[in-house]
Amino acid sequence: MASIDRNSLLILICLGLQTTAEAQEEAQTPFAKFPKSVSGYLQHIHTRRPAGRDGQQLPFEADSPAGFSAWQRESRNTLVGLLGLDRMAREAGDHQVAVRLSKPIPEDGYQRQRGEIDTEPGITIPFWLLTPTRRAAHPVPLVICAHGHDRDGWNTYAGVYRDADHRNTTLARDGDAGVQAVRRGFVALVPATRGLAADVSVPDLKGRHGRRDCRAQLIHCLLAGRTAIGERVWDTQRLLDWSLSKLPGIDRQRVALLGNSGGGVLTVYVAALDERISVAVPSCSFTSYTSSSGFIFHCDCCLVPRAQVELGDLSEIGALTAPRPMLAVNGRTDKLHSFPDVEAAMGRVHAIYTAAAARDRFRHTWGAEGHKFYPDLMWPFIESALSRSGR
Repeated sequence: MASIDRNSLLILICLGLQTTAEAQEEAQTPFAKFPKSVSGYLQHIHTRRPAGRDGQQLPFEADSPAGFSAWQRESRNTLVGLLGLDRMAREAGDHQVAVRLSKPIPEDGYQRQRGEIDTEPGITIPFWLLTPTRRAAHPVPLVICAHGHDRDGWNTYAGVYRDADHRNTTLARDGDAGVQAVRRGFVALVPATRGLAADVSVPDLKGRHGRRDCRAQLIHCLLAGRTAIGERVWDTQRLLDWSLSKLPGIDRQRVALLGNSGGGVLTVYVAALDERISVAVPSCSFTSYTSSSGFIFHCDCCLVPRAQVELGDLSEIGALTAPRPMLAVNGRTDKLHSFPDVEAAMGRVHAIYTAAAARDRFRHTWGAEGHKFYPDLMWPFIESALSRSGR
């Protein structure tokens, strides 16, 4: 082991003490402070209440006689309804999902194909399929990469750049998740996220919804008895249906799902409901719905009416993934989220994974920077989890 001089050791100790002091100070300071005229109201409506009171039925209770499995089953059924997935299934009727693939485009070490999938009547989701050039001797894992609030996000993740600035910005933030996956020998699917990608968004005509297409999409969904995040879950599941039944060379027992920001929120919901996902990595997204003072962390389009009342918190929803492996990554300097609130939420996830006898399959860690992917943290976890699931 390399030696370290006394001065360097003192510097490291001081840095550690400074970090600890900053964390303690942050824990004592509200992430957002509302005026006194509304703070009491927010505290009242967002306070967690015991199960069975005021309509709140399913937040996890470690001492519940029914146990984890019963809670998971009931919560998933409730979540399907809250997201509007049951209504979407009824409305889709006998709709046949159709997929079209263009000719492969050769890249350095892999090939790229543009695809389209008709996930429900009137909706076509474009996607990129990235496959290694060198054919593997055995089926390889599939990685689905879900993007967030980037109107060109599916191209960003797949390394399809508008210009040099787009490329440089993406690479500086380690944002080419699909390319990273295929270079590691995986097959990668990078779909456009409905309501976030320009190709599959409802435009906010006349700026009625704050000139935000994602909010316009949400309002249309709510009026129709569905949710924006539910539509994204639906699209991801239809892509899973097709890829796991039609794509050659895929190991159907080893499927990873990852995403940053809004794509990370989507990752949480899909993994919670769909056991075909072997390992999930939500990045810079997995936390509570609200801070201790009532600040709402996520974009409107990621929220689900009544979820906080009927299921407890996003931490409970994410923990429905248990016992399958999940890595939650947050950025230490990410200004969109609160360190103490993230830590508290991840503590609840740990508790539920422990109740599911899967404590070692959930991990939460902090990246040193902000709102971005952390390849050095997520890929070793994914590869380790997929190696175990393939046994």
